[in-house]
Amino acid sequence: MPRDLNNLKFTKMIRIFSVVFFLFTQWSFAQVNVDGIVAVVGNNIVLKSDLEQQILQYQAQGLEVDSSMRTQVFEDLLFQKLMLHKAEVDSVEVTENEVNNEVESRINTFITQLGGEDQLEEYFDKKIYEIRKEMFEPIRESLIIKRVRYDITSFVDVSPAQVKDHFSKFDTEVLPEINERVEVAQLFKLPPANESAIRETNSKLNKLKQRVLKGESFATLAILYSEDPGSSRNGGLYTAIRRGMFVKEFEAVMFSLEDDEVSEVFETEYGYHIAQMVERRSDEVDIRHILMSPKISPIDLNDAKDLLALVRDSILDGDLTFETATSQHSDDKNSKFNGGKLINNNSGTTSFEPHELENAIKIAVKDLEVGEISEPAYVKMEYGKEAYRMFKLLSRTPAHQANFKDDYKMIRDMALEQKKEETIEQWIEATLLKTYVYIADSYKSQSFQYHW
Repeated sequence: MPRDLNNLKFTKMIRIFSVVFFLFTQWSFAQVNVDGIVAVVGNNIVLKSDLEQQILQYQAQGLEVDSSMRTQVFEDLLFQKLMLHKAEVDSVEVTENEVNNEVESRINTFITQLGGEDQLEEYFDKKIYEIRKEMFEPIRESLIIKRVRYDITSFVDVSPAQVKDHFSKFDTEVLPEINERVEVAQLFKLPPANESAIRETNSKLNKLKQRVLKGESFATLAILYSEDPGSSRNGGLYTAIRRGMFVKEFEAVMFSLEDDEVSEVFETEYGYHIAQMVERRSDEVDIRHILMSPKISPIDLNDAKDLLALVRDSILDGDLTFETATSQHSDDKNSKFNGGKLINNNSGTTSFEPHELENAIKIAVKDLEVGEISEPAYVKMEYGKEAYRMFKLLSRTPAHQANFKDDYKMIRDMALEQKKEETIEQWIEATLLKTYVYIADSYKSQSFQYHW
């Protein structure tokens, strides 16, 4: 049947939102008393409290939960358990490092939103290591579900004819307005610190270590001197750290320390550190550290600017392409070998709406024509490092009403998602025929989409 470009199937919205949001955040609400099993799928049970907890979360988002929505939330829980059952049958697993990395990503998002670790702990009324522990299992399950879903739909594809057919079913009178979008590449130059600045930084950290050994508080010194914005306000403290969460150089030192021991000065990509073991609990640790970055001299910084100016001139003269220049000169490891293209973390693509760009980048490319390159611009990074960078505007798509030519990729993605949903639906029906399912009597009368 025709589908409006603005609308998603309600069942799909519920399913994706549950997997991505509920499983990540169900621990953040007060625990609902367990009062009975309402369903079993394979060996996986659904408690009434599971259902009520997720209803609470929808209500916390300002959504009105009627009887049909309660049914859909319940059915989505059944779907999640069915996916976990398939994972058990097919021995689908995820590594501890994968889970820890996702936990840390979520923690960092919360810290950014709430303003710091102290605010995070206050908001949830838990220590950060307790939050990490409680997030671990829900996130592990969500990653397994994501992997199972990928296994089911990885072979699905759509042809150009199917994409065109998908678009033909849209109501042309209500096609939405597509916002302006741009693609941007950058060449980023981080001048190296000279030997004198490195020696000075090492000397400062060694002096701080001696002060700690003489009885001063490591936490106080971290607040005063550390350049790590993520931990300095908290006395340099990171809690419940497991292997795979930090860069390997940091972990090599961190897991070698005894309680209260202070490390020698060591280097990572962020700068130079000293660390102190606070507490070790089996396979995780609480650690404090102080970060300092060697100061870049004005001469070295200016040299970086001059280099970019020379590169820009070479590109404008036709002696060099921007793509080659990034591979030869850029210090941004994320874009060095893809032509400098910036990746939108929200979508995983190279396309940005202007508001999604860092403000300085948005200003730099605002008046550029497609193919033009900005002048080198100074930037100070969050860890205090200074650099210069310049940008190339790769494409600009003005705001417009959706159409097949300009928005083919978006329409193709929508057609592909629809076909994947249809594949998931077929898989559910086929799998239910060979899977044990129990639904409590009081829930059997609900109007389910599938034959549970």
